[in-house]
Formats: sequence, C-alpha cells, structure tokens
Amino acid sequence: MEPKYLERIKFMKDRVVNTKPEMDLENARILTSSFRETEGEPLCIQKAKAFRKQCMEKTVKIWDKELIVGCSGSKMRGGILCADTCWSILDEELETINNRRYDPFYLRSEDKEIFLNEIKPFWKGRSTYEAWLKQIPKDCKELRDVGQVYINRKAVRGFGEVTAGYTQVIEEGIEGITKTIKEKREVLDLTVPGNIEKDNYLQALLISAEGICILADRYALEAKRLAEIEDDEDRKRELLDISSACYHVPRYPARSFREALQSLYIYQICIFMEQNAASYNPGRMDQYLYQYYKADMEKGVITEEEAQELLDCLWVKFSEPCLFQDAVTAEFAAGYPMFQNVCVGGVDICGRDAVNDLSYLILQATMDVQLYQPSLSVRYSLAKNPNKFLRQIVELIGLGTGFPAFHNDDIGTRMLMNKGIPLREAFDWNPCGCVETNLEGRLKHYTALADINLGGIIEFVMTNGINRKSGKFVSVQTGEVNNFKSYEEFEEAVKEQLRYVIRAVVKGSHVIDDVCMDRVVPALSLTFKECVDKGMDYAWGGAKYNTGNGIILIGIADFVNSMAAIKNLVYDNKSVKIEELINALDSDFKGYEEIKAICDNAPKYGNDDKTVDDIAAEMFTFMADEIEIYKSKFGTMTPGILPVSGNTPFGLEVGALPSGRNAWKPLADGVSPNGGTDFNGPGAVLKSVANLPHDRFVQGTLLNMKIEPEMLNSENGIQQMMALLKSMCSLGIFHVQFNVIDRETLIKAQENPEEYRGLLIRVAGYTAYFTELGKDVQDEIIGRTEQKNFYECSCG
Repeated sequence: MEPKYLERIKFMKDRVVNTKPEMDLENARILTSSFRETEGEPLCIQKAKAFRKQCMEKTVKIWDKELIVGCSGSKMRGGILCADTCWSILDEELETINNRRYDPFYLRSEDKEIFLNEIKPFWKGRSTYEAWLKQIPKDCKELRDVGQVYINRKAVRGFGEVTAGYTQVIEEGIEGITKTIKEKREVLDLTVPGNIEKDNYLQALLISAEGICILADRYALEAKRLAEIEDDEDRKRELLDISSACYHVPRYPARSFREALQSLYIYQICIFMEQNAASYNPGRMDQYLYQYYKADMEKGVITEEEAQELLDCLWVKFSEPCLFQDAVTAEFAAGYPMFQNVCVGGVDICGRDAVNDLSYLILQATMDVQLYQPSLSVRYSLAKNPNKFLRQIVELIGLGTGFPAFHNDDIGTRMLMNKGIPLREAFDWNPCGCVETNLEGRLKHYTALADINLGGIIEFVMTNGINRKSGKFVSVQTGEVNNFKSYEEFEEAVKEQLRYVIRAVVKGSHVIDDVCMDRVVPALSLTFKECVDKGMDYAWGGAKYNTGNGIILIGIADFVNSMAAIKNLVYDNKSVKIEELINALDSDFKGYEEIKAICDNAPKYGNDDKTVDDIAAEMFTFMADEIEIYKSKFGTMTPGILPVSGNTPFGLEVGALPSGRNAWKPLADGVSPNGGTDFNGPGAVLKSVANLPHDRFVQGTLLNMKIEPEMLNSENGIQQMMALLKSMCSLGIFHVQFNVIDRETLIKAQENPEEYRGLLIRVAGYTAYFTELGKDVQDEIIGRTEQKNFYECSCG
C-alpha cells in the first residue's frame, strides 16, 4: 500500500506537468525600474538594489498543498528574462517565441507591450550579449556562423554552472553572514586605494542579504494570511508551520530538517532571480542536511515518512521553473533544462564512506516524484560505498526516468585535483550541470562555455579548410588530402585543424570574460567566503579557486571512426583510393554505394578494437594537452566531453564523413558510440570508452547507454547491472547514465505526444520530457543502440 503522502505529491506533480511554460517578465520590469531610480550609483549597488526591489515587489504565491514554498518569478513554469544581460535575445524572437521549434514559451500580449515600452528602451545598447556580439573575434565568428563552434550564449547571460554555499546559509543564516560583512566594513581604511570600491561592494552584499530576508518574511506573511482564511484544520496547521519556518530561515540558522530544506530553497530561488542562468547545483544534500535529519529523528520530532514527504515536496519545487534560452541555445540544450544537480554518496573529506540514511531518502524522492528536476547524480566509491546503496541505485535506474547519473568517485576527485584543488577539498567534489565537476562555495568557472564540432574538424581536413555547407574557407588550410603520403600526415593535418579551432575558441572565451566583468552577482557571492574576505564579486574572480572556462568536444565517435576508416581503408589495407573517397564524400555517397558499404564496415569505436581505441586514446590526450596550453585571467582552460543535445544541431552542419555517416545527420552523443555501430554488448562499449583519458577532461565525460526494460526485471538482471557499474569504476570511466525504455514506446510517444506528456528521457547530462524535445533530438534518442544482453564476463 502506497504511503498517504503520495496523494499530495501526485496532485502537485500533475499541476506541474500540465502547466505550459510561459515567459515571465515581472522580474525584468522591476529590475528596469530600479536601475532607472539608481542611475549613476556604482554598478554593484545598482544590481543589489534591483535585486532587493524584486524581493520587495515580486509576486508571492503559495500553491495549494505545498509544504516547501518559493518561486523565482510570478508564474509556476516561468521563463525569467534577465534584462541587464540579454534583453535582446527576446527582442530577436518576439514573433516566434510562442511556437519556435525548441522550447517555446507562451508570451502574453500585455507582457510583449511591457517589453517593448519599458524594458527594451532602457536596456538597448547596455547588455552583456550586445557587447559580446560587437567584440567576437573574426576567426571565432566565422567558425560559429557555419556551425563548427558554438559559443554558449548562456555564458554572456550570467554566472550559472555553480554550487553556492548552501551549507553556510543553512548553518549560519543570512544574519551570520552579514555580521562578518559588517565587521569587514568597520576595519576598512577608505584612504587606501581600492578600498572605496571594496566598501561599495560590501554594501551591495548587505543590500542583497536584506532582500533575501525580506522575501522570506513576505512568504511567512502570505502563509499566515492563508492560514487565517483556511477552513481545513490540517492545511491551516501546515500553513502556520510554513509561516514559522519562513520567519526564521534563511535569516537565522536552521533549527530543524524542515527549516533546512526551506532555507535551501529560498536561497535557490533568490540566486536564480538575480541571474537567470543554468545549473545552480544544490550539491551534496545528503551531507549538509544529514545533521538536521539525524537530530530530528533522535528527538522524535519527525518520522522517516514525514521527512520523505518534505523531500518529495522539494523535488516538485525544483521541477517548477524553466530555463529561458534563445532558440539557438535551446537546440543545444532542449527540454527546458534547469540542470539543478543534486548529489548523494561518495566519500567524505576524510576519504571515508559518506553514504547515510538521508542518501537513501534522496534516492527515494526521485523514485517517488519522477519529474525532470532535480537532476540526481550519485558518486559511487567502489572501495568504500556499500552494496545496499548500489542496489537502490540500480532499482532507480530500472524505473526508466533517466536517473540517476552514475559517477566514479575516484575519477571525480582526480578531476578536481587536476583543476588545482587540494586532495582534502577535492574529496568534497560534486557533479554540476550535466556531468561537470564542482566544489560548493569555493570554485568559479564556466564549465561549458564553448563547443567544438569534431565532425567539422574531419571535414576541414578532407576539404582543406572549406565548410561544405557554405562553400567558404573558414579554417586553416592543411593541404590537399590526396597529397598525403601516410596516415601520420593525415593525423598531423587533423591536429593542425584542432589547434586552429581551439585557438579561435580561446580568443572568444577571453572576450566573454572581459564583457562579463561588468556584471555582478552579490546574492550568489554572499556564500563564497573569499568573496566577502576580498570584497570581490564571484564574477571578478573572488572565489577561493578560479579556473579557465570549459571547452567542450562534440562528436567523439564520428571523429574516431573517421580517423580509423582513413587509417584502415586508405593507408593500411588500401581498399579505397583517397580520390574516390573524396568524391564519395562530396556527393554524400550518391553513386558511390560500394564505397559507402566499405566505410560502414570499417572498424568502429565501441567494440573493444585496439586499433580504433588507440586512436581515441592518443587524439584525446592531444586535445586535452592542447586546451590546457591556454590560460585565461582566471586560470587554465579546461576540456570536457558533454554534448547536452548539441550533437544534433552540430550534425546538421556537417557533410558526409569517412566513417560512412551521411551528410547532415546528428553526431554521436558524449563518449557513446554511434547508434547501431556497437555490436559486442555493453562490456565492449566500456572497454572502448575506458581508453579515453577521463580524468584529463576535468569538466566531465558523458556516456549514454540505452537498455531494454526486461533486462532489469529480474534479480539476475539487477545483479548483472551492479557488476557492470563496478566494472565501469574498475576501468576508470567517469560517468554513465541509462535510458531504460524500448524503441516502440518512444515512437508511440513521438506520434501521440498528448498521451505521453509525463514520459521522461535522458537526453545527455540531463533528463527532459520526451514530448517537449524537438523531433531531431527525439530521432537521435530513438536511434541509439539498445543493449539487449549484459556482458557477463569481467570487464576489468
């Protein structure tokens, strides 16, 4: 029999699923009004006052039956516009936002008028995005314009992809943080050059802190008001509990598990209000919340079922907001993703098993709620974490929601150390966004600033720098490929193309860093202790650790398979002449069906083939080396392999490839093989993937696998999946995630979307509603290889 509280969760969940995303301009209107009022004041104070005004004036609404309250905007599934960074993105799409191909938002006519009459006139010429467009380097722009690199527009909109200091908010309260800020101001000598700027900034922190407390008080008042008019005694009591919690937190330290959850969520909505950006990650909730759960259980003030209900309610809240992205970015991250990554498991700062009772409740919350947020990840330590924990992970995988993302704890720790984090703190790493690595309240970087199209790299070698689709020279000329005498010459041409494109992307990254120095996030910076100590915003590099931006590589299997085909077919076995292959690619294999068949049958990545896997190991070590050559003003540039859904739009810009792939088709996702080219089962896939230097790609590597539901319907299947995950860790692979669903169900959902509105699918490093994805992305997911049998031999 299901617990009674699941009736509440089903009611709240249905409300979210049946609410369509809508543009929400309330925050933008209030921010604009505030900036008009504070014209001429220091930028950091202007931003802080605008945030405080939002907290004072925004709509405060408590929805029926919820126990954890808060909303970053005025609408349940609202797309918030940050006018100071990207007003012009909406301007470009005023007539198309309602029905664009990916992630449409309903824009009311009255909101459109507010935008045209109030927001646009003030911000025109002032946004970060406009500055970026004017300053983008020529080579970077040329590559971007033909879809061979993508400079993430999110990066010029704000500072997401971060794990704020939730522990500090919960344990010290905002008042505790402001006490430290006031003490810093008292000893600041304003005759010292630069200290007036620091004092202005510390004032901005205090103003932002005040805003957070005001907003919490307003929720407390609203709960009290609703309680006074509520007839149902149970609901009246719940509203009074909400009111009591919001009067106390996050202003003061949390006194209970309920208050800790409410404190966390009020702060979460505040940092999202301040800057509409992706991936504000609550991080290791089972670690920083456990003391409150344990104390309440020991005192008998809460039962396990009541704690589970509160967590489930919070999970629904995480699923309410939608990330507003422009149409192009939505292609690369379709499905309204918020990337709020919650993590359980792994080891603690002493390197000991960190799994606790709350770890299991958090896994259960995802099993109960089955919504697309939060994005649940697990850190699994092969040496330290118990089998019981791994079994519940597999049971959750078997539900087919795409959760959890499974991370090898040891590799994550090494990734943090490769970013310059000492081992003691690296033990405390948490997944961020898709599969990136982060550190709560201490690390600043943009994990996925730019994407590089590796299919395009192969194309540039074959065409001597010409983009097939446009016919333009957009990359370095490495020579006519039919003049190469050896595979080594071909490989060197590939490396030269990579050097050129990486260099262009790094220049673009530097421009973004510069234009974003004019944007501050004091509400976020409040929980970075070093930002307070230095009087320096997160945006300016005030965090304890700062690294260069992330450069993401997309199309791994297409790249490796193409290089393997050239080596095998042209140079080793000489079964195809290079001139014939060039002609076949130019014609998308039309009239060259025999060559197409030979290319299709060439050795492929994902089958434990040493020749192919050696190419993967060598080339991706080269790419990591090349990216790490470059520095930014914040630190060393960092590589990663996480496509989000960018493999689909990138594929639309790439012609035929030597791997046998036809023109304009999606590229492979993450480090996964191309769909239908891995023939030897999941064990062989893991052995191939293990050849990549995962710990060098410090922003994370992403492996997607699709398995039939029947494989986890028996005890034997569960045990084999547990063995597979242990093998993955033994092999040194960082991450894997599963779609447990059959192809027929996906096709039915594509044909009859209204009947499958709640169907969740793992896209890349995030889960989305399948029916809210564009058809191209849906088709790519349908085309992924279905694993029908576990690899029963040892993969180690």
